Amino acid sequence: MPIFWKNGREGDAQRMLFDREDEYRENSGRRAGYLAVGEKLRITDANLARLDTVIANTAEMRHALIAEKVRAILSAISNEYPDDVYDRLVREERFPETFAQISRREQLVTEGACSEEEIARAFAAASAEERIDLCRGLAHANDRMYLVTPDRMDAHWVRMLTDLVREEEHTDDDMTPDLEARAPRAAGERVAYLRNTYTDAAFDAFSRVLRAAASTYYSDFPGVCEALYYDRASACILPLENTSDGKLSRFYSLLTKYDLRIAYVTSVTADDTDVTTRYALLRRAITVPHPEEYDHLGLYLECRVLTDEDMPLYRILAAADAYHLTTTRVDTVSGPYEDDDRSACDLILRAEDGADLPAMLTYCYLLVPGFTLLGIYLDV
Repeated sequence: MPIFWKNGREGDAQRMLFDREDEYRENSGRRAGYLAVGEKLRITDANLARLDTVIANTAEMRHALIAEKVRAILSAISNEYPDDVYDRLVREERFPETFAQISRREQLVTEGACSEEEIARAFAAASAEERIDLCRGLAHANDRMYLVTPDRMDAHWVRMLTDLVREEEHTDDDMTPDLEARAPRAAGERVAYLRNTYTDAAFDAFSRVLRAAASTYYSDFPGVCEALYYDRASACILPLENTSDGKLSRFYSLLTKYDLRIAYVTSVTADDTDVTTRYALLRRAITVPHPEEYDHLGLYLECRVLTDEDMPLYRILAAADAYHLTTTRVDTVSGPYEDDDRSACDLILRAEDGADLPAMLTYCYLLVPGFTLLGIYLDV
């Protein structure tokens, strides 16, 4: 006789299950060899618990072997200065291809196995986890060299992330900030924007995290971007999305055209329409927020990626989750080339407690095709 779930509630279903068990016992006349359903479930759960122990022990051994693999990779990289590893990871053109090869393992499934498909899927998941762990190990290979002075741990965190971020081609050496002496907030800002009631409100919000910010006005948005691109301003303001139209692709196109990066965002709500617009303060290069700034603010990483069969979107999002970054937005955008069958996506990831941004950046630089970092920024 079939066992039915009652009202979809587990408690009722369980009572139904054991009511049927009593009925089976009665009808069978307690025949010899009869094993109660509850006892069968307890035996099965006990065996699954033994497998859990095996899996836990295997995970420990796998972790130790991944650490050995990290040391083997590092043995081929000079290690005299803190950023030596990052120079190899993100600034040597051929290393991502090399890493893709050495981090890939062929895991053979026994032909004819009764769970061949499930085993193959489990191996694929394990391989993806191995790559996540490898990137974490490489990202933190030189932590000790960055933390040589415990009283300046926050400044060294800024230096560590800045060393890891791939240098922008248009950034001149004399424009690179001296992070060892950098104050938590920038000084002497000149901010370009197209003036209206709402951009004025955005400028006021950004002024709370900038020092001596002065505004300079332009008649159109391309002029705003050009002011920053040609160094007539140190930052500019553009709208990026609103609650009426969603992502504002036109302005993201300007961000891409002028190769600008997001430093801060803020939201402004129109009194007459209740439409909320998210504005961004943009710079010419990635800036890393100081820990004193984001103690009470949301910290975000925004990027553009290309996904394909070897690196599907769910793998990237799984890596973000493993590094304690929560996905807050995913948008599909036009790819860089018309004949490219890969999908381009813009991701916004929020850093949670314990977020590992260096590991996430390392993973993206080494494994994610077409990775472009659009900003590491605060929501003010």
